[in-house]
Amino acid sequence: MKQIYFISLILTGLFVVGGCSEKRDSALRVEIFPTVRTRVSGLYFERGDRIGLTILKGSEPYVQNYPMTYDGSLFSDPGLVWYDDSQQKATLTAYYPYMESGTPEEFSVAADQSAGCESSDLLGAVVADALPVSTPVGMLFYHLMSQLTIIVDNTTDTEVTEVVIGGFVATAVVDLSVPTASAKPGVQPSEIRTFEAAPGTSYRAILVPQQDDLSVTVTTSDGKTRSKSVPQALLESGKRYDLSIKVSMADIEVTLSGEISDWVDGGSLEATDDSGETGGPDDSGSTDLVYEGVTYPTVRIGDQVWMAANLRCEPAGLTPDTDFWTPQEGLETDPELGLLYSYTAATNGASGDGGRVQGICPDGWHLPDTAELQALVESAERPDNFLKCAGYWIVTAMNQRYGDSATGYLMGSECPESEKCVCLFYTSGSEPSLTSISVNYGISVRCVQD
Repeated sequence: MKQIYFISLILTGLFVVGGCSEKRDSALRVEIFPTVRTRVSGLYFERGDRIGLTILKGSEPYVQNYPMTYDGSLFSDPGLVWYDDSQQKATLTAYYPYMESGTPEEFSVAADQSAGCESSDLLGAVVADALPVSTPVGMLFYHLMSQLTIIVDNTTDTEVTEVVIGGFVATAVVDLSVPTASAKPGVQPSEIRTFEAAPGTSYRAILVPQQDDLSVTVTTSDGKTRSKSVPQALLESGKRYDLSIKVSMADIEVTLSGEISDWVDGGSLEATDDSGETGGPDDSGSTDLVYEGVTYPTVRIGDQVWMAANLRCEPAGLTPDTDFWTPQEGLETDPELGLLYSYTAATNGASGDGGRVQGICPDGWHLPDTAELQALVESAERPDNFLKCAGYWIVTAMNQRYGDSATGYLMGSECPESEKCVCLFYTSGSEPSLTSISVNYGISVRCVQD
């Protein structure tokens, strides 16, 4: 890889395919459709990445630590098929990156991360009550470690040459059934050399989640070191934190800010007043939008006004079952679920990399860009029932079919990778997160007011 999980962790360095006699020529292949919130090096998995997959058939192991390879859309392996019993539920857990030594019960972050943090970035995912079906199993991967970004304000006439974190244990005990990780008891703290993310101003390290006295030592080009401790700093699994450092000739000042979810670079905490309300425009309430003969409720979330239901118009020139699709059978009767659109159809062939894209949205409205999707993820004002799980339509060179109807994707206007657009991923039981999906797939669309 270049930027949820479970099971009894009594695993060996070999993967085992249980119940091989159950395989048959017509057996359904096990396929994993992954979503990753963010990573140290980017938003997506890349072709050739490998995960370790374990499947419990009821309470019995079916496969353990089976390597699955990413083909650009799915994790799969031709040799792994489902068992025969179509009514027997399974629990799937997976982790990244794959380790031939076995599913990790313990994991250590690198002591020297000055060349990069990626090798210390452990992800995990788990899905319960899965049935052996022909559609891919959607798995949402989370970070198990903590990320610390050190922001340096250097007021001296020398250059910062190194930032070192101390006081934290570098080895974690991993529980993929939650999934989570925590510092291994009885292990001595280690020093962690951080990665220079931006020359002289920003440094980064992946740390084991724990609470302890955290120290930071800054070295400048004159050979002088300055250190400070943050008493009982709490870093939780899967969270990112900012550590602000002001370097003066005599000393350094250190401030550890609160958690920032989802590991999104450039995130910031929003100041609140005594009432706990954030600044910005007042919520003026919702109004209705009439478009193509359909009435959509709207809602203000932060500084933006969103459609409060998925788009379901059929503009002239779009072809059913080619450019757009109805939701999966059993869902199509709910009008708020809307239709599922391909990226080209939703954008009218425009690219979102050069500015605002209206696409098939009404005048005065547009498809959300990545920043607007991220603001939606982070907003505390988003109503609980705002996102609707309409499933998605999978289009590959081999076939077309529905994906998991218990999930949802909300299209964004930008495609940093030519064949994938940024979108929002969510399920009925999890918080939304940014991911990417093939531009050929059919997913839901919401419009944002200009």
